[in-house]
Amino acid sequence: MSKEQVTAPGREWRVTGIIFFSFVAILILYAAFLILWPFMTAIILGAIIVTVTFSTFVRVRKRLHCGSATAASLMLVGITFLLILPIFFIVMLIVQQANGLIHQLQSGAAQQMLARIDLPSHVAFIQRFIPTFDPQSVNPQRLILPIVRSAPGWVAAHGTDVIGGLAGMLIGFFLVLLSAFFFYVEGETIIDQLAILSPLPERYDREFGETVKEVIDATFRGHIITGVVQGIVTMIGLFIAQVPAAFFWGAVATVMSLLPMVGAAAVWIPATIYLYIAAAMGVVPYWQPIFLTIWGLVVVSVVDNVVRPWTMKGKSQLPAIPLLFAVLGGMQAFGFVGLVLGPLVFSLLMSIIDIYKRSFRIPRSETEVA
Repeated sequence: MSKEQVTAPGREWRVTGIIFFSFVAILILYAAFLILWPFMTAIILGAIIVTVTFSTFVRVRKRLHCGSATAASLMLVGITFLLILPIFFIVMLIVQQANGLIHQLQSGAAQQMLARIDLPSHVAFIQRFIPTFDPQSVNPQRLILPIVRSAPGWVAAHGTDVIGGLAGMLIGFFLVLLSAFFFYVEGETIIDQLAILSPLPERYDREFGETVKEVIDATFRGHIITGVVQGIVTMIGLFIAQVPAAFFWGAVATVMSLLPMVGAAAVWIPATIYLYIAAAMGVVPYWQPIFLTIWGLVVVSVVDNVVRPWTMKGKSQLPAIPLLFAVLGGMQAFGFVGLVLGPLVFSLLMSIIDIYKRSFRIPRSETEVA
């Protein structure tokens, strides 16, 4: 192709043509966004899965000497079996333990223990300073038992919604697999086309791409792996300390561990307090709360200080407080995928600021000379 053929289209565009084309392009992009918005979560999750596992996909394709479509299909089969089957059995076990916990809290023994705590008599002194304070408002029987008693009724009343939600999750997972298949097969082409379309210098394109990959890797390999390990370790400690529904509370600890500056302590500290109260009443021996205290302070805390730096070695990581706002705000704005999108947006913001300082900011020394 000659130079005249390449540059000719640029000369034939008038200003009005450029304006019209820009208007049509923005309109079409907006319409495409509206069409894809209901499936955006599935598309983003598919892209995240491909980003994290793409190196494995390349090795599978190279090792088996097969095409991208075949390698992508094998990857999705492996991901399905690695995720769906364990999650199914874990969810069934969590539901079973949650039902057992509800039945135990509804039992007469649990009600007697709550009555023996007699928390209102210990906080009655607050009325001296706040006359409107009602000590009975913090009575465990009034706070906990109504919620527990209403749980079976809530499940019965919302059973259809729960089933519908499970069906929606299955459909959503299928869409995630479709998205992942597309990104496995066309991902390299998409990256090349984005580089062609980008008006930025090539080195900044690479910098943005590396930032996106590092943040996704840091979030998944750092926070999720650390959260799972902390949940497992917390579950083991609760099981040894004979806390009821240890597996259920271990799953709760896994979720809480995903939140920076919160962690599994939101589970094992209340469990330890519960055991100390039970031991003071002679219900359980004192070794249980003492063991759980040591386990939480030493073992669970060490996991966060050892596993997280190991999994995030060489990865970009925000400071703790901005990371907390990024995760909480991201989940508020985008749902579960905000766990990744929040830190990603903040990291890209830092990259934009850095690029601006390097490319457009006039050094102070040059300003002073001028």
